[in-house]
Amino acid sequence: MFEAYKPNPESSHLPTQSEIFWNPARLELRAWLHRNAPSLAELYEGAVRLIFEMPLPGRVRFISHAVREIRNRLPDAISGIKGGENLQYKNRLDNLAKVWQRHGYRLDGSFPDTISFSQQETVPQPDINVPNILFRLIADLIRDHTNTREKPLEAAIRLFEGCAPENQQIRDTLRPRVQQWLEITDWFMHQTHDSGTIDANCDESELRRKFELFENTLVALIRGFFVTLEEIDEILEDTNS
Repeated sequence: MFEAYKPNPESSHLPTQSEIFWNPARLELRAWLHRNAPSLAELYEGAVRLIFEMPLPGRVRFISHAVREIRNRLPDAISGIKGGENLQYKNRLDNLAKVWQRHGYRLDGSFPDTISFSQQETVPQPDINVPNILFRLIADLIRDHTNTREKPLEAAIRLFEGCAPENQQIRDTLRPRVQQWLEITDWFMHQTHDSGTIDANCDESELRRKFELFENTLVALIRGFFVTLEEIDEILEDTNS
């Protein structure tokens, strides 16, 4: 179970007076993360510094990766429940590739020589019969992949309920607020992978506004949901403004 906020924040780096971006709310959030999820605390601190102190090249993607990891990993750290067990993709696919090749199929993705395909799209293409063992391996992999992937909404609910267990009694009330939390963090999720855009293409004011919404929602959560219900609503209303 996570520890509630306590004064005198602990950190590997205490800010100097010149670091005015470390306001009380950020110190509170950083201290809470250090006690409950130290690795995520480092990501959070790094993201804050990239926004307000060290504008390094590629910062938008680095910041977005930090937000994504906090969103994805914090529910496990707070609830103490693993959202989905890891699927050993490499081992499973290695085994599938061996069986695939053993039955005469190529590893380069090309079709067997015994199958003749027409170059005309209007001509129906023949089906390829797959041995039962291959079908079973593929079907099992798809099943396990689906079962081990926790939906973002479910993970977010675990976070909200983990911060205040009494929220389990008001899950229906919680859902719209959780959905808006996902909309905030989804903005960063879309920025994580390189798409050919550069930092200059990102609106700086939008980046800071979204990050502050992300921070403020977490701060409201760690202070206790019932105490700050109206505060969370005010924060999340900004996502539509």
